[in-house]
Amino acid sequence: MVSKKQSPQKHQGSGKVPIQKENWSHGDTKHASISCPRNAVNALWMSDHASYWENFLRKVVREVVEQKILGKAHLFQRKRVNEAGISGVKPLKLCFINKLPDTIFTRSNIIAEDETPLQIALIDVGSESVVSDGPLSSLKIEIYVLDGDFGSCGSEDWNEDEFNSNILRERDGKEPLLIGERIITLKNGVGCITKLAFSDNSRWQRSRRFRIGVRVLQPISNGEKIQEGRSEPFVVKDNRGEPYKKHYPPYLNDDIWRLKNIAKERKFHNQLSLHGIHKVKDLLRLYITNEPSLYEMFGNISRKSWLAITEHAKTCVIDDYKLYSYHSEELQIGLLFNSIYILVGVTFDWQNYYSPDTLPPKEKHLVEIVKQRAYRNVNNLKLIDDTKLNCLNLAACLKARQSDTPDQGLQHINISTAQGICNGIIFLLFHYLLYCIIHLLTCFVHINQQ
Repeated sequence: MVSKKQSPQKHQGSGKVPIQKENWSHGDTKHASISCPRNAVNALWMSDHASYWENFLRKVVREVVEQKILGKAHLFQRKRVNEAGISGVKPLKLCFINKLPDTIFTRSNIIAEDETPLQIALIDVGSESVVSDGPLSSLKIEIYVLDGDFGSCGSEDWNEDEFNSNILRERDGKEPLLIGERIITLKNGVGCITKLAFSDNSRWQRSRRFRIGVRVLQPISNGEKIQEGRSEPFVVKDNRGEPYKKHYPPYLNDDIWRLKNIAKERKFHNQLSLHGIHKVKDLLRLYITNEPSLYEMFGNISRKSWLAITEHAKTCVIDDYKLYSYHSEELQIGLLFNSIYILVGVTFDWQNYYSPDTLPPKEKHLVEIVKQRAYRNVNNLKLIDDTKLNCLNLAACLKARQSDTPDQGLQHINISTAQGICNGIIFLLFHYLLYCIIHLLTCFVHINQQ
């Protein structure tokens, strides 16, 4: 039995309090006791995520740079083809700067995947740069709908007749495929599509997909040819399906059919509803507390579908900061759970809380016993009252658990230290972000100069 009078073993390693995490794993922090559960949980989360944010920013920068480099390679593939001896490559080309989403809904404004205006640029193939000045930088271009199979073989070499033969027209009795401004004017070599939508879905095409194509509206006075531009293929669905689209990421209060592979009012949705699983929060709570039971509720489900649903659910935004407690009188252990019942804190005296990952093996074992007991009795979990939290001593929000023997003592961390750590992390992140932006711009300049 572990009581508040017992002296713990030396806590080795460290642990993270998982309030909102995509991989649902634990990392390393200083072992700390918490006399203000919610604030301490948040403080631990903040102070432990410096490396997370650094890796995140590094990943973003790396992906953006790689995307731009790959984009350049894709845009100027025709140049390499010409060098290989194939004729017909034009010195200028229209290119899509950003990517369209994989699915677009009719009557909805066409925007890029990152929800910014779709942009098209006039590229000088020789210098691999945007034609940003001169008369060509302000050309008018026209937008078309192309067959999704156009260029599916990967070829970047087509002629004007091939482009024209892949332009799609509306079906009989239907309005034009594109509604809105089909003609735009380049500014400094770049044009934005801002008011354009599809009037029809793409199901009637053999490929069941469309592409967007662009070409210069009028011939150039000197007779110079400009290669037409072509987007990646995408699916267009009727707008009545938009209210049913999945959320990436989902939210706790989203209906469960917002998750992958759960269709509204279909088999999985109906079966889960019968068992009281209506929201993503409900699904996650049962997944945490009794995964086999949740699996059985789906009935005959493939492993692939199960993993797709649960992995999507685990990317959920945890925007509910309620905390729940469970107390074992027998073992004198209290547990603190977040809103989806992930264990985030342990107490032996209801005054000081500890990150569960930093407990010694003996205490971890006892905590696991109590946690499983709590999971079997989730109705006995008690919501922690905000007013009680506010009455807690904030000055002792983070405090080290003291051992009876000096050599087993832990570093004392008070709230001012925690705040200093958080402020330092924010300062470092800000400067690192500036460094990333400067480095990113340098990479782009270098790419354009090559």
